[in-house]
Amino acid sequence: MLAAFVATPLPRAAAARSRVGLSEILFDPALPVLANPDGDVTIAEFFDYACPYCKVLHPDLKEIVEQDGGIRLVMKDWPINGDMAMYASRMVLAAERLGHYKTAHAAVMEITAPLTHRRIDDAMRSQGVDVGAVRDALDVHLEEIDALLQRNREQARLLSLRGTPSFLIGARLYRGALTPGQIREAVRQTRQGRS
Repeated sequence: MLAAFVATPLPRAAAARSRVGLSEILFDPALPVLANPDGDVTIAEFFDYACPYCKVLHPDLKEIVEQDGGIRLVMKDWPINGDMAMYASRMVLAAERLGHYKTAHAAVMEITAPLTHRRIDDAMRSQGVDVGAVRDALDVHLEEIDALLQRNREQARLLSLRGTPSFLIGARLYRGALTPGQIREAVRQTRQGRS
């Protein structure tokens, strides 16, 4: 069941308590950017590779971003569904260090069976990603990858997120899954609010 289309402004009290503002959440320099890095609207999705709603929505989100051309999309890994979700996040973020984030991310999002080490590795390998090199990159960059995951976790807590997916679109928070129409409307409202 999809969450009601209810947006709330970014909770200022939460941001004030943590001294973390909207910019730190949306523009963390360690976050990989999908789509237009100079887009006029940023969508940040808190997601988990083991979340079925995230996987169902992802193809529609990619299509919206591609059709629009002006959206900056950042994926905020929040692996809350166990060790395999954590492994997937770490591996994909390590693949980013090798310039393969988009390919690795798409490959893992397309896994429909329960996540396992083998399925994650095979999915990336099937798209031409050198899994051995990714593991080496993970060894080198584990501390900074885990620091990013910890920041995402803390931000989710401060935003009182209950699960994945959850979105920040512009400065509005959407807790729960959205339909493609709701995402388009949120982008339209964000742009309209600037004019």
